[in-house]
Amino acid sequence: MPTLNFDQALEKFIDRFLALHPKPTWPPWFRACTTYGGSREADRSWRLAFTASLKPELAPGEAWEVSAGGSMVLTRTDPATGEKHYIISSAGGETLTVFEARVDGVSGVVTVLHDQPLDTINGEALLPMRK
Repeated sequence: MPTLNFDQALEKFIDRFLALHPKPTWPPWFRACTTYGGSREADRSWRLAFTASLKPELAPGEAWEVSAGGSMVLTRTDPATGEKHYIISSAGGETLTVFEARVDGVSGVVTVLHDQPLDTINGEALLPMRK
């Protein structure tokens, strides 16, 4: 029996999210601070989620900057030389699951596993992923 591929499961996931959270109700931070992803489970269902990253505490000389491509990059300036370095990998902050659902790989039935009310999330505490 054919099963849904990632794009098909994602479409069902987003449709369910939009039914619960129509675009006009999205807070200003939603587009800039969330990303989505998912993986196939052992039972061939898909587990998908919208997530956001909490801003990590920055060390002295560290700052977030917008790259030429519009994404946020972490920089560290050496206090002695003033030389700026771009941090490729960092432990980062805690990940917040905003919305998570399971999409049955055969029937396409969507089961919501977690739905954080968007108006309860402090957008100022989230790390923008793009401007």
